[in-house]
Amino acid sequence: MIDSLDKYTVVVVKFPFASSLKYKARPAVIISNEYYNQHSRGTYLILAISSQVDSKLEMEQNITFWKEANLLKPSIFKSSVATIEREFIIHRLGSLAQQDIERLDKFLSDICLL
Repeated sequence: MIDSLDKYTVVVVKFPFASSLKYKARPAVIISNEYYNQHSRGTYLILAISSQVDSKLEMEQNITFWKEANLLKPSIFKSSVATIEREFIIHRLGSLAQQDIERLDKFLSDICLL
C-alpha cells in the first residue's frame, strides 16, 4: 500500500484501455494539492507523462530533469488530466525538480485558465 502522495510526485499508474477492461502501466505526476489529497476519499488528480516526445502537441512541455524524477526515457507532460483512485497507483518513482515544477505550474495555468 502506498502512503499519501504529495503534489509533484511522479508515480506509475494503471491506465485503462478505452475499449477493454485491461490496463497498462504509465507514468504520471500528482497535480492535486495537499488539501485535496487528504480529503478526497482516496483519489488523486494526475497529469499523464509520455516518452513519445516526437509526437508531442505544441502546448505540451518537455521534462528537463527526467532522470532525476526516475523516468526511464526523455519525457513530456501530456495535456491529459485525470482523477485516479489510490488503488490504481502501482508505485512511486520520484519527484519533479524545481525547474520542472515551475514548467508544470505554468503549463497547467496555460491550459486551465478560462
